[in-house]
Amino acid sequence: MERTVLILLANGFEEIEAVTLIDVLRRAQIRVISAGLDREAVMGAHGIVIHADMVLSEVVADVCDMVVLPGGMPGAKHLAESEAVMELLQAFDRDNKRIGAICAAPWALKNAGVLKEHYTCYPSFEAVINAPGYLSTCSVVHHHNTMTSRGPATAMEFALEIVKELCGEERFVAVKEALLFGDMQ
Repeated sequence: MERTVLILLANGFEEIEAVTLIDVLRRAQIRVISAGLDREAVMGAHGIVIHADMVLSEVVADVCDMVVLPGGMPGAKHLAESEAVMELLQAFDRDNKRIGAICAAPWALKNAGVLKEHYTCYPSFEAVINAPGYLSTCSVVHHHNTMTSRGPATAMEFALEIVKELCGEERFVAVKEALLFGDMQ
């Protein structure tokens, strides 16, 4: 069964996180749909432009198994302040579909009311998110239908955890080994 992951991009997104997620998931044979918040050409926080597959208003969420939000500033702020993103996250949560966010993007989960009891984010950004349950020592936190991660350096681990969650241990190990990704458990 082919899995589909929606990755939302807003101007100011963290390029390492977005590109790592898209690349690793596609290596795992997961269909990735990238969607710009309000445009297809989306500029990252460090001036790299990504041409998204579509804009958020064109997304058919029913075909997606998971939505993932890269962080970066001010990209995470744009996601956290978008009514369309809030509605999408709430719909995914109601349907118990998987939701992922890395770096500053758990802020959007908090604003949508879908952030679970335990999470992680970019160090110090927990003060902005202002929710109990922050785990400072974990690279990736799974809690119910959400998965959060810390930032650019944890993007590969986060992407591989998504592969494991959606495709199982065998594909996770195959992709991890092909990437020469250390001794990750």
